[in-house]
Amino acid sequence: MKQNEVTIPTFDLIEWREQFIRIVLRIASILGVILIAASFATASLTDRILFVSLYLILLSITLLPAPYMLRAYLLLSMVTTVGVNAIFAWGPWADGSIFLLTAITLAALLLDNRTDTILLASSIIFLSVMSYLTLNGVYRLTAPDVPELSLPTWAVYTIDFAIAGIIIVTATNMLKSAFAGVVNQIQSAVWALDQERETLEAKVQDRTAELETRMGQLRASTTTARAIAESQEISELLNKAVALISERFEYYHVAIFIMDAPRQIAFLQAASSETGKKQIGQSFRIERDRKKPLAVVAETRKTLITHDLDRANFVQDANYPLTRSRMVMPLAVRGHLIGILDIHSDQPRAFNEQDAEVLQALADLTAISFDNVRLLNETRTLLSQLEANTSLQTQRTWSKFTSRHKSAFQYTPAGVRPLFEHENREQKNGLLIPIKLHGQSIGNIRLQKRKGTSNEWTERERDLAEKISSQVALALENSRLVDEAQKNAMRNQMIANFSTYVRETLDIEAVIKTAATELRKVFDLKEAEIMIGAAPNKEDA
Repeated sequence: MKQNEVTIPTFDLIEWREQFIRIVLRIASILGVILIAASFATASLTDRILFVSLYLILLSITLLPAPYMLRAYLLLSMVTTVGVNAIFAWGPWADGSIFLLTAITLAALLLDNRTDTILLASSIIFLSVMSYLTLNGVYRLTAPDVPELSLPTWAVYTIDFAIAGIIIVTATNMLKSAFAGVVNQIQSAVWALDQERETLEAKVQDRTAELETRMGQLRASTTTARAIAESQEISELLNKAVALISERFEYYHVAIFIMDAPRQIAFLQAASSETGKKQIGQSFRIERDRKKPLAVVAETRKTLITHDLDRANFVQDANYPLTRSRMVMPLAVRGHLIGILDIHSDQPRAFNEQDAEVLQALADLTAISFDNVRLLNETRTLLSQLEANTSLQTQRTWSKFTSRHKSAFQYTPAGVRPLFEHENREQKNGLLIPIKLHGQSIGNIRLQKRKGTSNEWTERERDLAEKISSQVALALENSRLVDEAQKNAMRNQMIANFSTYVRETLDIEAVIKTAATELRKVFDLKEAEIMIGAAPNKEDA
């Protein structure tokens, strides 16, 4: 028996009767010995033979296996026989009526076929016949010293017996009927409770299965989102998204559409089914059409669930004849629709509100990952452009800078001296290390070992030279920036001083004279001329 299985308590009347008659037979077998021993001395030979015979029959049905009905009828017959024998011998003066009432009571308890009523009527008829026979002298009681019988004696005896028998039969039958009704009510109540328990267990099992399904969906959603978030390319991200959703949620077709900038055309970018993969790259115009799920979702930006049992709203796609349930949901980021997720299932009513919540969360994560990858690619492109511009600007700046400065210096035992363009800078067996800044070479470092030493350069020496070259590049750039900043500061200061001198007077001639004087000083000019008014035309002259 299972641990949670409950046994319904039942009352089996047949089983109870079998157990009851076994107990009665055992008690009668024990008491029968006592009764026979007590009456054996005073009983006649006929009574002795009768009592012993009945007792042997009693022991037989008590100890030997026998059918219930046989035991019941034999028991009733023996008790009735004892009662009838007592009345034949003593009439109303002995305990014959007690045995007859006992037989009637046992019949009411052990049998249902009106045996108790029949036995009661038979007993009343028997007593009436006995009274008639004894009062008219037809039959004489066999027991010695029996008091004289009269009609009132027999009448009272028979009426008392009838009243007691009717009460016993009526009460017993009413008790049996009421008890049967109570038992049926109890069993009905217990059955109803058992049905309710089974219903609750079924609901608990359904709820447990639903929770397990939901947990499985959440685990699948989490692992899918993690796998999608690891993608660094848009095409890889979309293909991985449709493949994982189809595989882990067991949907036979999953597709992702990406919207164009005006949100009027959707392009199929990824699909999990072979049919869908053949359609990748196709465009679908988004128009207001209630019969097209993509158009409805693009317009409402809400998840749409349809199935083939809903003929009014379900539209069968000729490309996917196996579809029996379909869910279309938006891909949105920060309130902007960027695409549509289209899911097909070959099972009826495969989607519900809980599925929509889980998959919508996954769709949102997919949209966010898509937008992050897009922004990352745009940032990378922008950085590449900036690096290219920086590299080009660095090349131009240093080309101009080196044109105004000595471009090379050489260390010799005599000291450091500048090199000029006409000098041959090629050295044999030397190490040439470029000086790179922002990916551009702005110079070179040439190293030559002393005579008498090995001309081979080790990897460690090369690495050290390259690191020194990097530091030299940074130092040169810092020096150039400092020099440029100082020149800008001086230029700004000169402009400020010039403005101060010019604004010291409001006289036009004084302003012009001051401006000419300051210009000559600033640029160290031979002459500085300022003219007010239009220049004279040579033709007019």
